[in-house]
Amino acid sequence: MDRLPSKLPFSKRRLRPRVIISYILDYVILVACIAGFYILDSIEPYHQRFSLQNISLQYPYADPERVSIPMALLISGVAPLVIIAVYTLLVDGLFSHNKPQDPVTGKRKLSGPYRLKDRLWEFNCGFLGLLLSQGLAFLITQALKNACGKPRPDIIDRCQPRAGSADAAMYGLSNSSICTGDPAIIKDGFRSWPSGHSSSSFAGLFYLALWLAGKLHFMDNRGEVWKALIVIIPCLAATLIAVSRIMDARHHPFDVITGSLLGVVCAYISYHQYFPPLSQPWKKGRAFPIRTWGAEPASPNDPGRYGVGSESTAALRNPEEERLDPPPPLPGTRGPADHRLSRNQTYTSATGNPYATEAYGRRPHDDDGNWSSSSEDVADGYEMQHGYAQAQNPAFNAPRYYEETAYPSQTAPDAGFRAPPAVMTSRTGPGRELTDVPPREV
Repeated sequence: MDRLPSKLPFSKRRLRPRVIISYILDYVILVACIAGFYILDSIEPYHQRFSLQNISLQYPYADPERVSIPMALLISGVAPLVIIAVYTLLVDGLFSHNKPQDPVTGKRKLSGPYRLKDRLWEFNCGFLGLLLSQGLAFLITQALKNACGKPRPDIIDRCQPRAGSADAAMYGLSNSSICTGDPAIIKDGFRSWPSGHSSSSFAGLFYLALWLAGKLHFMDNRGEVWKALIVIIPCLAATLIAVSRIMDARHHPFDVITGSLLGVVCAYISYHQYFPPLSQPWKKGRAFPIRTWGAEPASPNDPGRYGVGSESTAALRNPEEERLDPPPPLPGTRGPADHRLSRNQTYTSATGNPYATEAYGRRPHDDDGNWSSSSEDVADGYEMQHGYAQAQNPAFNAPRYYEETAYPSQTAPDAGFRAPPAVMTSRTGPGRELTDVPPREV
């Protein structure tokens, strides 16, 4: 325990051994998932019975495949990793709200204000999420393949049944004992469900789509079409890889659909393990900070976490140490306590209503610039003040009397009811009580 490094090579902040061990354990578990995949791949899968007369199993064996396994790994694994590395290490902050400007030309620089250690942290979390998504997809897919043992559409061509083979008379099905083909090809022929190409391609490329959507602020209030196109491209590539398995008759359509859904689920879980949801674009797709135990979660209005200047250094902070000795607020920013108003604090509203009060702390509008890439185009709005109508018109809540709701006279039905002044001023709502009318003489 004492031999573990107390500092990351790119950070000046001291980290506890428990934090370092937790991230080392992540990598160990992911490597174990990959090792488990190869172990399951060496196990003989279950062989379902099949019918030699089933035309859905009589497709020819496609060799070579349209998308081989190395090519699928290159597209769904290596390509997303390269994109994540290039973006985080070179152009991270391209869509930042406060990109630095060149003092000579006055133009904004391509890269954002994030420091190198922050970019390394983003790459670490992006790589961990991608590895987790692929590891889960491979492990779950291979386990289901061996357990199900569903024959592929080209199983009869793989099997090469002996001459004179026929389905059994009792059940009308055959088994793999009649096969004379290559044992390795026959073994792979009983791994149709779910599709491994589909699950792995969506696990890697749909994760990349989520990652790009977070970095591009896809769900902000600008609604730019080019962002949607960039996010859709990885999904389209994964779909084409999945469809190629049907074209090669390696999988049934049901196998491809379920494998794709499995990859989407793995990518969704893995992305949210290290990154905030896309429904929170003001967090700019930045990775979660370093793990802590026994510390209170940071407030959403904490400028140190998603600060005004977009200098996100929260990833390398240790809240367990900083909460005892909090650093002073940055110049021009407000502390977390300044974002909350006292329930007894009152001030004049922006609408010019002297009677309106802010009984509850509302979100300050000057923080809107940190929410999305288009916040600079949105003007400050105004909220409806509770009780404004009552304050402007004191007679709004005055007692009212509705004459048309009175009970008609029993002796003169056509005569309108005339209530005495005392009755009209004593009621605060429509109608009247029966006790308000004096008893009628008989």
